[in-house]
Amino acid sequence: MNNLITNIDAKLKTGTQHDPQIHPLPRSTIYMDLDPASLEGKTTREVLHELIDYVVKSDEEMDEKATRSGDQTDLNIYICDNDGYEIGTLDKWVTHLAESDHITGHAANYVSNHTFNEEVADDNISLVTITTPSKGREDEFVFVTNDGYLWILTTIHSDWREKTIENFIKYLPSIERLYLSADHLEDLTERIRDSRISGFTAKYHAPNRERDATLTFSGAEPGDLQKAEDTFDAKPTRIEFDQKNSPTTAIQGANTNKGRLTMRSVRDGSEPKAVDTLLGLTEDYQELDRQSFSVEHPPIHDDLGNGFTVDGFTAVELTDPDRNAAEDLVGEIEKSVLNGNQYRYGIRDGGQKIRVFDTEYDEVFDVAVEEPDIILYARDSTTALSLRSFVRQVYDELDSTYSLSKSQSPVAVK
Repeated sequence: MNNLITNIDAKLKTGTQHDPQIHPLPRSTIYMDLDPASLEGKTTREVLHELIDYVVKSDEEMDEKATRSGDQTDLNIYICDNDGYEIGTLDKWVTHLAESDHITGHAANYVSNHTFNEEVADDNISLVTITTPSKGREDEFVFVTNDGYLWILTTIHSDWREKTIENFIKYLPSIERLYLSADHLEDLTERIRDSRISGFTAKYHAPNRERDATLTFSGAEPGDLQKAEDTFDAKPTRIEFDQKNSPTTAIQGANTNKGRLTMRSVRDGSEPKAVDTLLGLTEDYQELDRQSFSVEHPPIHDDLGNGFTVDGFTAVELTDPDRNAAEDLVGEIEKSVLNGNQYRYGIRDGGQKIRVFDTEYDEVFDVAVEEPDIILYARDSTTALSLRSFVRQVYDELDSTYSLSKSQSPVAVK
């Protein structure tokens, strides 16, 4: 594993983790300054091409990759499942957040500390400005609705993305960032033509092993990602790639498992290929997310007088973790996943099944614990929104070493 930087943070379960204070950054010298009229009548491809211009680099800049600074502009695309957000309705949703009885203290503070403006450019495109008066900032985002999805594009720095748009996505109940398992994230990256993995972040989290680890690799060589998985059982959460436009590297980007694609650098003249890459990545990301969470066969009950039938079956299966079957898995799920305001739940069937009500999405699903595995069963009200949200919290808060698969069938059971 030559030419890599590795940062491993190992700690006891009883330890605490300190988050360094994030200091406000000055407004970037390169930021989106778009006129909504410039987006009017444009296709998604044309919008991407215009935004790619913010990360175009000369031959000299591309060849000096090692001098890249932390303040350099990236183009980021958030891919969100969209369950009701329409272009031009931002005010309605902000009002909903401000007046909702279910709003948390964090969400209430977010709404009160920011102002929001949406300028409609077309039926499926708008320019959204989120203002932070206390910092004198106005940050811009392009919203694009596309076949049941919402794409949010921006070039602002990562610290401000977290404070503005990532919180907006987290608090708005009609949208949710897509999510990929580690295997699907690798699959997504492998689909990029003429590319190689140039770096990655991989994480290990399994409480019963009493350690957490975060590995960051820069300048990765072939096989490094597999070595990280074999040696530490660490799963990738972010993969960087270099893509050639014959004969040299022309595109540098990254994919994360939490619904965000990044275009870091595009060699001058390679803009059309970069747009093709982004369009391919967004389509593949959506396809892989559907494979994991889409409920195509919800259970439908029909009474027959002397009995009933159940048509439809969808289950999301989390299996083969790096843990012992003897652990109190139900207790861990209660403590790590179900402990917030999002869920109401009841333990059933001798303590091995949990009926879960997701208050954020008003959906019900069942969780069966077959230690060490966890199986989510969709009910008639369940959609990908609640299944994805629960699985993401299992990976983040409980155990990152699970493998994910989905089973479904239009079965009829008497």
